[in-house]
Amino acid sequence: AYHEAGHAIVGMLTPNYDRVAKVTIVPRGSAGGLTFFSPEESRVDSGLFSRQFLEGQLAVALGGRVAEEIVFGEDDVTTGAANDFEQVTRVATQMVTRFGFSDSIGQIVVESQPANPWMGRSQRAHVSSATKALVDKEVSRLVKEAHVRARELLLANRSLLDTVAERLVERESISGKELLDLVKAKKVRMMTYPRY
Repeated sequence: AYHEAGHAIVGMLTPNYDRVAKVTIVPRGSAGGLTFFSPEESRVDSGLFSRQFLEGQLAVALGGRVAEEIVFGEDDVTTGAANDFEQVTRVATQMVTRFGFSDSIGQIVVESQPANPWMGRSQRAHVSSATKALVDKEVSRLVKEAHVRARELLLANRSLLDTVAERLVERESISGKELLDLVKAKKVRMMTYPRY
């Protein structure tokens, strides 16, 4: 319950992020629970995402693991965040290698682009080993910063985290409106971002 509560709270308290539609601890496939978000229509239609939105997405994805760390300690976290880590790695890598959201790398593309998809070949941009190492460093930095933001947010809103987790244990699922009502009943701190 704490894992999903972590995702939901970080999502709910991240400015300009997708609205939480539902949170459930009812298992689905390999997932022990799910937090459903309702994306803004304009973002879906355009396919464009801001740097702030993507940084928020990283923090939301890490919110489940961070909640486990806060509540149970780092030695007793679960494997429930495996898919979250895949998402975080993919998004952070794209931010650095495709979207120009790294001041160290700049506005260049640093990844393989298919040259001829029918032949299974790819055209590799000329990238030095130093640039590849810098990409790895930047991806790691983005993930660490998102982890810190999620942790600070959940620690500042620990009472809300406990309340949402308790409600999930009692009812298994809560709607986005119910979550919003719980948020309104508490004095919460929203996520902050650096100025670019």
